Amino acid sequence: MSPRLHQAALGVLLIIGVLGGVALGVESCGRGKAQQAQQTADINTGEANVHADTAAKVPDHARELQIAQDDVARARAEVARVSRLLAAHQEHAVPDQPGPGAPVAPALDPDPRDVVIASQGVLIEKLDGQVVQLQLALTDEQKRSNEFKAAFEAERRRALAQEAATEAWKQAVTASKWRGRFEGFAVGVVAGYLGGKR
Repeated sequence: MSPRLHQAALGVLLIIGVLGGVALGVESCGRGKAQQAQQTADINTGEANVHADTAAKVPDHARELQIAQDDVARARAEVARVSRLLAAHQEHAVPDQPGPGAPVAPALDPDPRDVVIASQGVLIEKLDGQVVQLQLALTDEQKRSNEFKAAFEAERRRALAQEAATEAWKQAVTASKWRGRFEGFAVGVVAGYLGGKR
């Protein structure tokens, strides 16, 4: 074999080796990116799960709110009942000084104004209790909402990281195909060269 042919074969092998090295580097870099993106996706999945679990553990106050609403409704009904009693009492009120020959007024219950005032106090107390329950429920609902929002954001980041990992794996596979082609070509050239020397 002539020295020129020898140099040309060596040059071709060198070019193939460089291209194969570049393909190997691209493949290695792609695998590294894919693994890093997959780790990020796994971290975000864990974060999303933690937020979703935390949101699920926030207490539901529906029962307490219903009890408070029922208490308020009962207190309102009592205020309405004693207000009707007061109105009836005022309609049948006895004049201060009955005139001569006036019929005797029927006996009335004691003045129910104190009962009305007391029932209104109970209503106010029940309304205050309801407000406390509503504030607690609102605070917990805000916590739940924030946790679900954080879970959604973590899930969105996970999806983006998973997409990046998939793209990096595709690039690594493509680079691996090219590396395999270069290796196969190099083996073929060497085998052909060695076969030609025999």
